Amino acid sequence: MLISYKKVTILFIVISSCIRLLLANFLEFGNDEVYYWLYAKYPALSHFDHPPMVGFLIQLFTGNFFFENEVFIRLAAIIPASLSMYMIYLIGTYLKNSATGFLGVILYNLNFYGFIISGTFILPDSPMVLFWLVSFFLFLQSLPKNPDEHKNTIKLFFAFFFLGCALYSKYQAVYLLFAVVLFVIFYNSKWLKSKTFYFGLLFPITGIFLIFYWNYSNDFISFKFHNNRVSIFSLNFNKDSFFREILGQIVYTNPYVFFVIVIALLKIRKRKFDFDSKNDAFFLLASIPLILTTIYLSLFKDTLPHWSGVSYLTLIPLGAAHLVNKENIEKKLLVFFTVLSVIFIVGLLVINLGLFIPKNTSLKIEEQGRKDVLMDLYGWKQASKKVNNILEKENLKHLPIFSKGWFPTSHIDYYIARPNKMNVYALGDLSEIHKYYWINTSRFDKDFKEALYITDSRNFINPKEILADFSLQKTIDTIPIIRGKDTVKYVFIYLIKKD
Repeated sequence: MLISYKKVTILFIVISSCIRLLLANFLEFGNDEVYYWLYAKYPALSHFDHPPMVGFLIQLFTGNFFFENEVFIRLAAIIPASLSMYMIYLIGTYLKNSATGFLGVILYNLNFYGFIISGTFILPDSPMVLFWLVSFFLFLQSLPKNPDEHKNTIKLFFAFFFLGCALYSKYQAVYLLFAVVLFVIFYNSKWLKSKTFYFGLLFPITGIFLIFYWNYSNDFISFKFHNNRVSIFSLNFNKDSFFREILGQIVYTNPYVFFVIVIALLKIRKRKFDFDSKNDAFFLLASIPLILTTIYLSLFKDTLPHWSGVSYLTLIPLGAAHLVNKENIEKKLLVFFTVLSVIFIVGLLVINLGLFIPKNTSLKIEEQGRKDVLMDLYGWKQASKKVNNILEKENLKHLPIFSKGWFPTSHIDYYIARPNKMNVYALGDLSEIHKYYWINTSRFDKDFKEALYITDSRNFINPKEILADFSLQKTIDTIPIIRGKDTVKYVFIYLIKKD
């Protein structure tokens, strides 16, 4: 009996989606996730850190906040990731056969960036990956072909549309645009005579224009921010950042998947693959430049390994084509996926129950939990209930809340202020509060006589250091956050008043 790889692929994607839904339901938001919730709450043509697409998808999947818990917000990552997996299947099938497509989907799920970072957590990467892969697949089917055929021009037109969506999700998608232009110049210049090529370019250009227009209206603040993060020229070699970036790319891709991709690339170089050389060229143009750019930038600045994550996802079908003829490879990879899924679920229990975590007690309660990185995903639901009881008891829900920096302010905003319909004001300069620079203006006139100041021990700053205008600063309560039997951090509530 022949295997229907399409049906098996769809079943596997459904199982993957269920596992990611489980994680989404029982994990609280991390710092970045709860911040991007603000993109949906306060939509704009663009934002300080990134373009706005992730916010639009959150609005879509929450029914414009009719449902506003973690699962529905994270659907804006989970559903696009599931569709991205199917795009990998289609790319692999187009490249070689349906077995290759199925293996590609398994490799995608073994990729930590694809499965967790962009596939479960709500980040700008989530929509960007989907639109990138849809666009890439359509370009792969059209760019090497004859522009005179109608079906090729239609595919190219829609490829540019989805590329525009990818650009409007995250800046990295500009690398796919460069790949398209370079491919046309060096491999199929006939497209330069096609009107469809130029009409299609209007989509990514429109995305760029909207981002540029927002920045023009806001003193080009995004470009200044990212320029400080990713300076191209510098004489200060940062070896720690460099080695961290290399190691991070390997870990985020999954070491096994990473080396499968490397071996596939070496086979292409040695001409051991029987693919169309133009297809090979487009895969390489769409992936390698972004990987090399992030490595180069890491020589001088701190970088994040997930910046190049979409490039490795793009290369996965090549890795799958390398593996497809190996004996029992499907069963082996499915066992690998099962083991990883169990590890993720155990990790969920570790985060929520504190299992296997050594007790880490600080001598100062203001520093409790500061070294526990897992606390990014735990404690705010508990804080929400406890703080809410205090606010009701003390009749304080009518007051605004002050907090320092975009984190933990975003957590306080979502878990404490939102259910109580309270406003939050972020303290700090633009580099410290990011989007709150605009939210502050929309929420407040800044003439406060009385307010609350809330912070936690992972980010503690005494209000006396930053709120000199408020002469009365009274501690309302210090709330312990418990995990298992241990106090893992504290939340501090102050009442502040002007004379």
